[in-house]
Amino acid sequence: NFKSAIDFFCIHAGGRAVLDGIEKNLSLDAADMAPSRSVLFDRGNTSSSSIWYELKYIEEHTELRRGHKILQLAFGSGFKCNSAVWTRIR
Repeated sequence: NFKSAIDFFCIHAGGRAVLDGIEKNLSLDAADMAPSRSVLFDRGNTSSSSIWYELKYIEEHTELRRGHKILQLAFGSGFKCNSAVWTRIR
């Protein structure tokens, strides 16, 4: 279960169907999806830059502490996917 190694998720808010599919296929829950769904609601589809708005959401609305890990997933046209895992160091 990869969720045991990841504390928060920033998933490209490319639309409701994208988020629904990722939520289902990665077995995420509503709390995991809150940053992405909030950014989609507030800003719409801002392309892959949405992951940075989602990171800001996490910083402002959660108890982000040193050592926490954040998985960022961004998607492009065709079959393109970039991911990064960030670790809070301060």
